[in-house]
Amino acid sequence: MSENVQSVERALDIINTIVAANRSLSVGELSQAMCLAPSTIHRILQTLTVKNYVFQDPQTKRYDIGPEIVDISSALYLRYDLVRRVRPYLQELVELTGETAHIAQLYGTTAMYLSQAEPLSMVRMFTTPGSIAPLHCSDVGKVFLADLPTARVDEIIRKTGLPARTPKTITDEPALLSELECVRVQGYALDDQEREMGVRCLSAGLLNGAGKVIAAIGVAGPTSRLSRERIGEVSAAVVDMAQRCADELMRQPIPESVGD
Repeated sequence: MSENVQSVERALDIINTIVAANRSLSVGELSQAMCLAPSTIHRILQTLTVKNYVFQDPQTKRYDIGPEIVDISSALYLRYDLVRRVRPYLQELVELTGETAHIAQLYGTTAMYLSQAEPLSMVRMFTTPGSIAPLHCSDVGKVFLADLPTARVDEIIRKTGLPARTPKTITDEPALLSELECVRVQGYALDDQEREMGVRCLSAGLLNGAGKVIAAIGVAGPTSRLSRERIGEVSAAVVDMAQRCADELMRQPIPESVGD
């Protein structure tokens, strides 16, 4: 085991030990609980403190969970709550379209899938929760890009580029910007085999009270089943479901931080 890996494991063990104790701990208590030298514990705590993963009380000199861990926990809870509330709408989308339904959120310069609901058919799409997709060539990614200011879109393109995933991927910036304008007008985004040949996906945004996208829901299926002839029918179902879901969420809003 490399020294770097060992240090990461020990840092995580310190955090877990404090969480399990449900109280602040001294260096000595952590040393005893983890069977490590106090000097080793203290060195790792210094780094964790700088990064705000632990907090040292200036009076008692004891260590407790820091604000960064609290922020992560809050974000995970809000994400779980969002998925729980959207889940029935994903199931209904599956029943209406016969295709796999998914929900994703903007995650830096990518889209992250949070959950999916699957049909009973033998051929179905899989979008593993936690997996990410490029913004420029995915249905959910285009939903997020279409909602962002032009300056932010330009910044993302400069950072990530527009790499081709298939022969159908849009790799030209003006063409992508034109595509995003279509997304704004029609209310949904289409991935027409741009990320994977033989797969077609449609998504629409979930809007908060200010009209900003906090998540995207949609469906994915093989082109043999989710044909171009079905795009009108399926997109109408996706847009309607997104609107109904957003209306329900606005009755008890998801905090802004979830969609950041």
